[in-house]
Amino acid sequence: MDAPNVLLVVLDTARASRVYDAELMPNVNRLAGGAATYESAYTTAPWSLPSHASLFTGEYTGEHGVHADARQFAPDEPPLAARFRAAGYRTLGYSNNFWISPSFGFDAGFEEFEVGWELFSGGEGFAEVGKEQAGLLGQLRAFAPKLLSLDAPKTLLNAAFLATVWDRHDSGAWFTTRRAKRWLDGDEPFFMFLNYREPHLAYEPPAEYISEVTPEGETPPDPGAVNQDPWAYVTGEVEMDAAEFEKLEILYDAELRYLDARLGQLFEALDDRGLLDETIVVVTSDHGENLGEHGLMDHQYCLYDTLLHVPLVIRGPGVAPGRREGLVELKDLHGTLLAAAGLEADPTVDLRGRPDREAIAAEYRAPMPSIERLRTEYGELPESVLTYDRGLQAIRTDDWKLIRGTDGSERLYDLRTDPGEHENVSAAASEVRDRLADRLRDRLVPIADDESTETDADVPDAIEDRLEDLGYLQ
Repeated sequence: MDAPNVLLVVLDTARASRVYDAELMPNVNRLAGGAATYESAYTTAPWSLPSHASLFTGEYTGEHGVHADARQFAPDEPPLAARFRAAGYRTLGYSNNFWISPSFGFDAGFEEFEVGWELFSGGEGFAEVGKEQAGLLGQLRAFAPKLLSLDAPKTLLNAAFLATVWDRHDSGAWFTTRRAKRWLDGDEPFFMFLNYREPHLAYEPPAEYISEVTPEGETPPDPGAVNQDPWAYVTGEVEMDAAEFEKLEILYDAELRYLDARLGQLFEALDDRGLLDETIVVVTSDHGENLGEHGLMDHQYCLYDTLLHVPLVIRGPGVAPGRREGLVELKDLHGTLLAAAGLEADPTVDLRGRPDREAIAAEYRAPMPSIERLRTEYGELPESVLTYDRGLQAIRTDDWKLIRGTDGSERLYDLRTDPGEHENVSAAASEVRDRLADRLRDRLVPIADDESTETDADVPDAIEDRLEDLGYLQ
C-alpha cells in the first residue's frame, strides 16, 4: 500500500490514567498492545478550542491565536486536513464538540465534515430551538419561523434531532461510530478525524455501564443526584465532599467504559475490512479533567497535569510498537502524521524517531468563562475565584514544572516529591525557577494585555445554548 490511511480519534476530556487502565478501557489497550504508547504526552492547552487548533496546525496557542478571546480557527498555513486533501486523500471529519465545528472554522480542509447534532448536513437556522423549550411541540413552535428558508425540511429535522434524539442515549458515540464505519468503504486513502465527547460534563452514561464500574457493595450513583455544574462548585454556591466526588468519578469512568465499547466496534470494523494494518490509528485526548483536584471541576483556570497529561497511542505502518516514557507534545502529531503518510513535514517533530523533548510547554491565554461572566451569573465572587482572572503559561521537565501568570504569580513544583502539584517551592528553588522562566520565554509567545480580537464566529444561538449546557458560559 503506497499511502496509508490515517484515523485520528480524539477522546474529548479523557485523562491519561483512565485511558491506560486496561480493565476500564480494554479495547483501547488491546490496540495499544501493538502500538507506540506514549506515557508522558502533554497537550498544549487545557481545553478543546485551542488544543484542537494546535493538533491541526502543529503550533502553540500563541502562534495559531485561537483561544477564549479569539475563537475562530483561521490558520495562516493549510491545516492538517488540507495537507492530506492536497495529496489526494479523502478528508473526513465528525465532531460531537460544539467548538470543533464549522461555526468556528474547523471544517477547513475537509471534503466532508459532519457534526453529531445534525441529522442532515445543509440545514440551517435552528437557533431558536434549545433545551429550554418544553417538549417537542414547544420546540417545533419556536422553530416555525425558519420554515420559510430553502433548507427548511433539513433544518426542521435537524432541530428535532438535536432536541429529542442526539444526546438522549449517549453523547454521540453511537452515531459517530456508525458514520465512521460507512466512511471506511472506498478506494481512495482517507484521513479521518473523529471527536468523541462522552467523558465531557455532564456525565450521563447508560445505566448498565455505571453499574459495571461501581465498586462491589456500593449503590451505583444517579447522575441527576450529583452536582455537575462546575461553576456552581467553583464559586462556592454548591459544596461537595469527598463522597460526592467519588460518585462523580464513577460516572466519569462509566462514560469511558461505554466509549471503549463503541471504539471496539470501530476497531473491529477496520479489521474486518482488512484496513487495520494499512491505517495509522491515533487515539488521544485534547485535554484531561479536574475531578475536585485543586478545588476545581471541568478543565479551566489552571495548567495542572490533571488537564495537560493526555493519552497518546499510535499504531500502524512505520510505527514501532512499545512503551515510550519520554516527554512529548501533542502538537507534534501534526508533523508526525504528515511524515508517516510520506508528505513533507519537519523531521524534528516526527514522534516516531525524534528524541524526546527535554521540556514541554502549555498555555492558557484567557480564562473561560471570564470572571465577569461568572459574576453576572453568580453574583459576588469569593477572593479565591478572582485569582483566576489571568492568563497562564507553563513549562515542564521530568522533574520540575513552572507555571507563570499574567498577574505576576509564579508557582514551581518539584515533581519528584510532589507529583500532585501542591507545594509551591518557587522561593526555595529560585535558580531552577529562573532557568525555567528563561526557557519559557524562549518557547512561547508572551501573553499581551489585549489578547482579545474581533475574529469571533457568528455562532447560532442553539450552539451557544448547548455550549452553556456543557459548562462553557459565554
